[in-house]
Amino acid sequence: MLNLWQSRIESVLAADRFDLQDWRSATEAVPVVDAADQLAAKEFCGHPVQDAFLSLMKTAPRLANPTPAGLEPLADLMRRGMETPQWARLRENTVGDLVGAGVGAAAFVEETLKALPDDAKKQAQEQNKTQHEADQLCDKAESLETLADLLRQQADAKAESDPQAAASLGEEAEAVSQRAFEARQKADIAQQQANVARAAFQARADANAPQLAAALNAAARKAGEKASDASELMRGFSLAAGGDPAHVDAGTAHAAMEALRANPNLRRLAEMLGWAKKMVRGEWRKSSHAKTEMVGYAVHDLRPETMAPVEWAALLAGDSTLTLDWLRRAADGGIRHRRFRGHEQQGRGPLVLVRDESGSMEGAPHALAVALEWALLEIARRDEREFCSVPFSGEGQYQVWQAPSPGQPDPEGLLAHLSHFYNGGTEPYRPLVAALELIERSRLRADVLILTDAAFSSPPDEFMRQLSEVKQRQPLRVVAVVIGGDGAAAQEFADRVVSVEDLLRDRDQLRDAVAAIV
Repeated sequence: MLNLWQSRIESVLAADRFDLQDWRSATEAVPVVDAADQLAAKEFCGHPVQDAFLSLMKTAPRLANPTPAGLEPLADLMRRGMETPQWARLRENTVGDLVGAGVGAAAFVEETLKALPDDAKKQAQEQNKTQHEADQLCDKAESLETLADLLRQQADAKAESDPQAAASLGEEAEAVSQRAFEARQKADIAQQQANVARAAFQARADANAPQLAAALNAAARKAGEKASDASELMRGFSLAAGGDPAHVDAGTAHAAMEALRANPNLRRLAEMLGWAKKMVRGEWRKSSHAKTEMVGYAVHDLRPETMAPVEWAALLAGDSTLTLDWLRRAADGGIRHRRFRGHEQQGRGPLVLVRDESGSMEGAPHALAVALEWALLEIARRDEREFCSVPFSGEGQYQVWQAPSPGQPDPEGLLAHLSHFYNGGTEPYRPLVAALELIERSRLRADVLILTDAAFSSPPDEFMRQLSEVKQRQPLRVVAVVIGGDGAAAQEFADRVVSVEDLLRDRDQLRDAVAAIV
């Protein structure tokens, strides 16, 4: 295990062990950030992603003085980047956010190195390499010189008692001293080469200062977009897993990244998720259940979407005292938020998604279906509704997943649920029965959304009887989205049927189905 208090920090920033702990936490949460740092180190010098991360996370980042030998090109690049307007905005958007800062730093370095000329990168590599060689040779020369002095002292001590041994020690001391001299000469040559490479990089950077500044500003802007997406993803995953969306722990963040990385069916989830959340939130705001009328302010745990304007002003003012005060109050759940109310009572029964995992849903359609589930779960959390998902495929292939209760997070359970895929046939009625059984636990209005892409037979009489009995006992709405068919069978049991030819191409038609259940 790495001992943070004994390890040496190689950074162009004035960093301490606590900064290094933040960096380790970020790499544990998002391992790809560490991999990006190692790749950038080979392409440039030092630890570019680590230092970009520290410059985002530290309250008052500043470059080390003096700059560590061999890292001058990285220090120069960091200085120029930290002076751009988009870098300041990137810092504002990632304050206190390990995941956002890590992803933003990796994206910034990636975009910067793309824009940097190859010869400039080679000059930085050469300077770092030769400086390292010079330092090693200097260390070797110092060690040899120390050894030569010790040998001379031993020779002097034996001069009277054992002249022959003294002479031998003296000869050995001279030989060691000669080796030290040669090491010094080689070190001087390496240092001269390092100085030439450093000067060449500096000259190239100074000569192209306007273009470099523009490239760094553009890199920071793109990094900000990626950091925002990553933070949104992590907060959404934490919320779905029953955790705190404002303070995502490393284990939950790691599970979220694993959900995107490990399963081929979910690789398009990130790009689908943004669209799904925007669509579902938009339909929810239009509904009579949305909390659209502001009635005052309340102090509670951080929820960025409803944070009071005065709190945003304190956070973005750029005043270190105000920022520290805001961070302390955020840690204690003392941030003021706007309070809203809707036109209907918020108390509503379960929202159940019955989701097709047949073979024809593999790939992008499955990713969109999972993204839709994720977005619906977020709305269910806001409305304090129970949320369940019943993925299904062929005969007997279905399982019931119930979202973890808030305050009782289960990121691994959510990861297993999102990564699951049957890849079989299509038989929806037993899963629908399971959904009805879930609904009967409540006496409030419940909603069922079934999403399927294959034709199936008319509903069995037993299913229709059970559905009728449930509807007599409590309010229930069943909405079906049928992909690639006329939805004739669904028309027999669903209150509303939305038919689409292609889920991705016609995904905007999902709005009608979502509007009916939120």
